[in-house]
Amino acid sequence: MLQKKWILSMSLIASLAFMTGCSAADKPAPAAEASAPAPEAAPSDAAGPKADVSGIPEIVAEVNGEKITQADFVRIYEGQFPQMVQQAQASGQELDQGQLRKQTAEGLVNTELLIQQAKKKKIFATSKDLDQALGDVAKSNDMDARAFLATMEKQGLDETAVRSQLKTQLEVGRLVSKEVGDFTPSEKELKDAYQVVLEQYKGQATADAAAPEAPTFKKIKPELEQQLKLQKEGAAVKDYVAVLRKDAKVTMHM
Repeated sequence: MLQKKWILSMSLIASLAFMTGCSAADKPAPAAEASAPAPEAAPSDAAGPKADVSGIPEIVAEVNGEKITQADFVRIYEGQFPQMVQQAQASGQELDQGQLRKQTAEGLVNTELLIQQAKKKKIFATSKDLDQALGDVAKSNDMDARAFLATMEKQGLDETAVRSQLKTQLEVGRLVSKEVGDFTPSEKELKDAYQVVLEQYKGQATADAAAPEAPTFKKIKPELEQQLKLQKEGAAVKDYVAVLRKDAKVTMHM
């Protein structure tokens, strides 16, 4: 679970660029997914799809001279793959890995553009900021910073790499807040989203069984608020990145 939480947090900004392009992004996720802890990734077996990273070039893309490497791509792709499989299964669609690889590469390019723009705007995270962020992410995984770093070390990320990724996340997040703005949903938007959740629960009823009990609005409100905020922010970031790309030199190698 820890590795999944960590990688997903690191890939969040990259994911925003293409998640808003899916029609499903206009609707909140089923309440059971929103209110329950994220499940452990199922162990890989012959029956389920596996992340296909064969044929990925050593240099995936170049953005204004900065290279996005195969290692960058594989870390993000494998980290988000279980979630993408779950979403595809929930929608009854077959996962198109070719399309997902393309989206991941584009998301990494967009993230690099945001990183470069943060530097231009002189947006920097201090050592104190990183200490605080490290403490927060460790706490979210029910451990202290030392235990979290030890666990990440076993998974191939030393403290330097962890702090580097946190720095990127903080600086890009601040750039987005400054340039794009805050997108806190209104009470009406939250209640409208809750009605969609209720309909989803009703739709789970069968001829032999009643619909499962839906969570209360109060219980699911924080999750709905986060989902709607990410959707709005994602759409705005996508537009902002499109402007950055007009003046950027981007070369894709896959």
